[in-house]
Amino acid sequence: MKCLRCDDVELELAVQGEDADPVEIDVCPTCHGIWLDHKELSKLDDNFFVDVEEITFDEVAPSESDAELNCPRCDGGPVLKKVTPTAYKGVVVDTCPSCKGFWLDRGELEKMHHASDQALIASLLTLDD
Repeated sequence: MKCLRCDDVELELAVQGEDADPVEIDVCPTCHGIWLDHKELSKLDDNFFVDVEEITFDEVAPSESDAELNCPRCDGGPVLKKVTPTAYKGVVVDTCPSCKGFWLDRGELEKMHHASDQALIASLLTLDD
């Protein structure tokens, strides 16, 4: 599979996680972008109380400088949508409307972990109501 950002660079498999359930993810050796198939993002998240893939997302309009990215997994490669977690606007990621995979540019995985933590905090605060 080719990188969505770098021309003609093949993604490499990398194993993440040290538990009994490691996850093989596709990583670009050049830009360090990551392709995560459906459910791989939640397997990488260490927050046991919030499923990061169950976070609601709002679609956002791409900026003029954003390149149109096509899904590397789906036949015909539908255009990825830019989305941001509803409760945490600190990160914008790309997701496939068909297979539900995610493309994360360098540093966005850590931001998604933070979004998961923010969702947990918000859910705990609503328990007081």
